[in-house]
Amino acid sequence: MSDFLQELNERIKALGGDWSKYSVIGSFLLYVIGYLALRFHLTVIGVGTDLSVIDERYLFTGARFLVYLVTTVPIIVLFALPAVFVFWAACKILPESICGRIGEFVKHPKRLVLFGIVFSVFIIQCVMVKCFAFYDLLLAPQMPINGGWLAEMLLDRGPVSMNMYFAMLMAVSAVSSAIFVYVCKAQPAAGSPGCFLRGLMAFLAAVQILMLPVNYGVLVVDLSMPRVSSLGDKPLASGEDAWLAWEGKDGVTFLVRNRVQNRRSLVTLARADVKRMEIIGSDKIIPALFQAQQGGKR
Repeated sequence: MSDFLQELNERIKALGGDWSKYSVIGSFLLYVIGYLALRFHLTVIGVGTDLSVIDERYLFTGARFLVYLVTTVPIIVLFALPAVFVFWAACKILPESICGRIGEFVKHPKRLVLFGIVFSVFIIQCVMVKCFAFYDLLLAPQMPINGGWLAEMLLDRGPVSMNMYFAMLMAVSAVSSAIFVYVCKAQPAAGSPGCFLRGLMAFLAAVQILMLPVNYGVLVVDLSMPRVSSLGDKPLASGEDAWLAWEGKDGVTFLVRNRVQNRRSLVTLARADVKRMEIIGSDKIIPALFQAQQGGKR
């Protein structure tokens, strides 16, 4: 018992000594993730800001992404359990010889790395880059024509929720990373082709991971905007709606919609001019701007 306690104490001391290194690395990763998410979010809504390369909001956005990531894990587990059960049942029903042959075929490193490359390219090109179709949405006259099913999800009309979609992105990224790790452990790379294929697989898996915060910034971050009753001290005119789009260090940007003229604009006021702000509600901004328009076209 004393040996166990002594070993535990030594491990705790070693962890404490390296804690500062882990904190620096973790903060840097959160910062990079937050930078990608927030910058792509600003591209989507089309708001010019006074954000510099160094800003604490990147760190907060990265932390929010991490929390969102963790909350989607139960969704992945929920949908993975039936697949695991079916696989387990099939292994029990089928003869061991057939299961062994299937396992050997599936787990063959060369076949697996080729499958992983094709799988990653398909997911990146056909799913993950679809978010790049959305930009300057606050002033766009209509949703992008090539938005497809992502546009339907942003309008709350998709077949699946945004949480389920993001959970799917996480799951396929995890599959690609798991294939790469398994292939590296199963058999060392032999010759230039093997090294090239594994390097390509590693690159594609990394691209998928980097695309997660990009999709988060485009599809999730702050798409619910506070509705305000005035622009600074100036009340809204009849037939006008306004939302708080962005609060910067030097200015505050509002989205103003004139329902009579069917016109939208972004109005930026100096922070000194916004002495009072009355928030009267909160709207999912994409459905609020496009739902009636898109519904009328159907």
